[in-house]
Amino acid sequence: MANARPRYWFPLALLGFAQLLLVAAALLSASSRFGVSMSSRRNPVSGGLFGIGAETSTGWFAYVDSPPSYAFASVGAGWLWVLVAAVLGVAAWYFVLARRAGSPPRTGRFVLLTLGALVAVPLLDLVGFWQFRLDADVRGPMIATLGLVLLAWFERSVLVLVVTAVFVLAAVVFLPGIAGALVSAVALLAGAFAALAGPRRGRPEPAADTD
Repeated sequence: MANARPRYWFPLALLGFAQLLLVAAALLSASSRFGVSMSSRRNPVSGGLFGIGAETSTGWFAYVDSPPSYAFASVGAGWLWVLVAAVLGVAAWYFVLARRAGSPPRTGRFVLLTLGALVAVPLLDLVGFWQFRLDADVRGPMIATLGLVLLAWFERSVLVLVVTAVFVLAAVVFLPGIAGALVSAVALLAGAFAALAGPRRGRPEPAADTD
């Protein structure tokens, strides 16, 4: 039996790790706005930490901006970079697998398909913005959902379809923003792990002659 791990583990893991990087970048961006500024005025003022100003021993006043709402902070246009990276990574992955299997795709056709997928990402994003007025935190996950549905169809995988359902519920329906990106990333990585840990599949090798 020539067994192999399901090929779809890599697209799931790639998108999951890319989303974790997106969440980390969004948290760093939000933290940079949660800073401290100083003023030389001695009179008590409001607007400090939770609306309170405090005088220091040197007569300066420290102000801390209101803490950001991390759970619902926006990840914005970062989704476009995640999707572009996912398209390039998945295309390279399946190209390498095809070459290893001895049936590499035609280079020209493969390049055209990859370029078409790359062009489709910003076009779908523009349609979601101009036609449906969707936020970037919703447009990105919806495009990713479309890609996951295509992956589930291509691989004939129920597992990918289940992961896609959890993904869209977390990132689009219930928790758009950082929280949704984080939960959906965990779902993707869990699906990739399940694919790697599950039984291998393959096609039976021809039986040897017993004469």
